[in-house]
Amino acid sequence: MATHQAFRFFDLPPELRGAILTQLLVSDFSIILHNTTFFTPPPLSGTACFMNVFLVNMQMYQEASAVFYSQNRFTLNAQSHRLPVHLTSRGGFLSEEGQDARRRVRSLTLHLTRVGGEFERVLGPALADMVLSGSLRDIRIRLGAPSWRGANRMPDPDMVQRPPFQALLRLLSDPYLESVELLAWKVHLTVFCPFHQKGTPSIKTDTESIDDQGLAILRNGPDWVILDWRSMVDVYGTGQQIVRIGERSY
Repeated sequence: MATHQAFRFFDLPPELRGAILTQLLVSDFSIILHNTTFFTPPPLSGTACFMNVFLVNMQMYQEASAVFYSQNRFTLNAQSHRLPVHLTSRGGFLSEEGQDARRRVRSLTLHLTRVGGEFERVLGPALADMVLSGSLRDIRIRLGAPSWRGANRMPDPDMVQRPPFQALLRLLSDPYLESVELLAWKVHLTVFCPFHQKGTPSIKTDTESIDDQGLAILRNGPDWVILDWRSMVDVYGTGQQIVRIGERSY
């Protein structure tokens, strides 16, 4: 009768342990932090559930969570009018208890339909903290079609000057971020039209029209339009910008 001998995982060199954990815990797809019908959360590459790996013991948690948070891309869906309760309630990703986990995320995609008060009060400060006190270095923000479309309302022409949008511009220009991308859905506010990034495939001036609600509609082009956020910061940014220590000239 064959005997089974336990495999001593932690006897392996750290490099091999890291390679194994990468195979188990790093997904080819983004990890969805808020699941709705808009998203289909894909399985991790491999058969292990990351929570089972985390719960082996403290050493495993430290090594596995370092791989999980730093090498995966995470997606936060904030497209609803209000942030989902499970994100802000006790233990949620945006809660005080979730701060340690948030600060370990390196790459994040954020979906928004509006940059409003909740961005200024909750999302903006949390993301800024993830950069300043954490590991966030790669951020991609996708601005979906305005949620009020069809409600007989017109765009706010002063939106870009209001505190929530200014908080977004400050976040995008944070010098500690290494990769920043801002995109708008093909139906978007006209304030974004001058900032279509040059070189975006299939964008021509005659393919964009303005509807009766003052929204730009891109036809025969890509679903998502890359925006030149640096030019947007130069044009609309106000107040004090974040700088690295030693970079300011007086």
